[in-house]
Amino acid sequence: MSTPFSIIIPTHNQAPELKTHLPLVLEQDYSDFEVIVVDMASTDETKQVLENLELEYPALRHTITPATARDISLERLALTLGIRTAKHDWVIITHANCQPATSQWLQIFGQAAVEGKEILVGVAKYDEQRRSWFNYKTSFFRLWNTQANLQHIRSGHAAVRADGCNIALRRSLFLSKNGFDNHLNLLSGAEELLVNRLSTASNTAVVSNPEAIVVEDVLPERRLWKKHRVFYMETRRHQKNATPYRTKTNLKQWLPWLLILVPGSLWPVLNYLHPDENVAISIVMGLGFLLTLIILGAWANSFSHRAQAIGYRRSYLFPFLLFAFALPLWNLSALLSYHLSPKKEFRKKFV
Repeated sequence: MSTPFSIIIPTHNQAPELKTHLPLVLEQDYSDFEVIVVDMASTDETKQVLENLELEYPALRHTITPATARDISLERLALTLGIRTAKHDWVIITHANCQPATSQWLQIFGQAAVEGKEILVGVAKYDEQRRSWFNYKTSFFRLWNTQANLQHIRSGHAAVRADGCNIALRRSLFLSKNGFDNHLNLLSGAEELLVNRLSTASNTAVVSNPEAIVVEDVLPERRLWKKHRVFYMETRRHQKNATPYRTKTNLKQWLPWLLILVPGSLWPVLNYLHPDENVAISIVMGLGFLLTLIILGAWANSFSHRAQAIGYRRSYLFPFLLFAFALPLWNLSALLSYHLSPKKEFRKKFV
């Protein structure tokens, strides 16, 4: 007997995306599911698109949120509305600009849902068919965070992060813990903080089967990627149980720099202190750099293999050596922008 699912999709002015991606959600090879699209006061053709699709797909229904909602972000209101009106206890949250990579998406989640867990953290990626340097870079950044999160959960910890394009949780858990009560008016991080708040070491599992991956449209503008990173700096202020995760990921993201800078800074110091042993020092330091390259190469190979194991098709073997050094700089740039921004930008303005 299959686990029934209610799939919740919040949307705002995304009629073209719904027309493209929603049929692939509705045509899953699964016997018992419904799809609830929650329209966040769209002004485009969203309503017409949904009504046309509802004539073709009985599993689809939609509702709307009022644009005048007070003191709560529209996305959180939309998700709350969708979850509260869901028929089934298991709900899956995804976005209007996303689609399952295969027709087996719900099958894989259905198999995982019977194992006694209450939260399932899935994998999502940007569309890899759109080949550009920017897409490669944003995909790497997302993949790095995905791998860190999956490894953290698998090592027996509660989830700190989650990809909002592909998560499942029990409706009863959401209702019993009052949903988004702790962060109602934040403008971003709805799904991520929801999982973080509800997750425990025992109630959360990873779904990393490549057939259950979700593919998201590439970011249309570079400034949106910067915005996502800056807004995450506000989201992480509200995370719980984050110290072990953050300590480990911060160390890991700076490790490539440490592997290069430590030997590089020792070389001139040793030459100055022991001028008569320049040749020996040079040989030892050269071997040290060679060992560093071997370590980085092995790390890149492992990273690329893990990416392919969860559904990424590109190889990240060689780009890893460049992007791994850029990663902490991207995060520093976002942190600086966050501290220079007025904090009211990250919260819904009270009406």
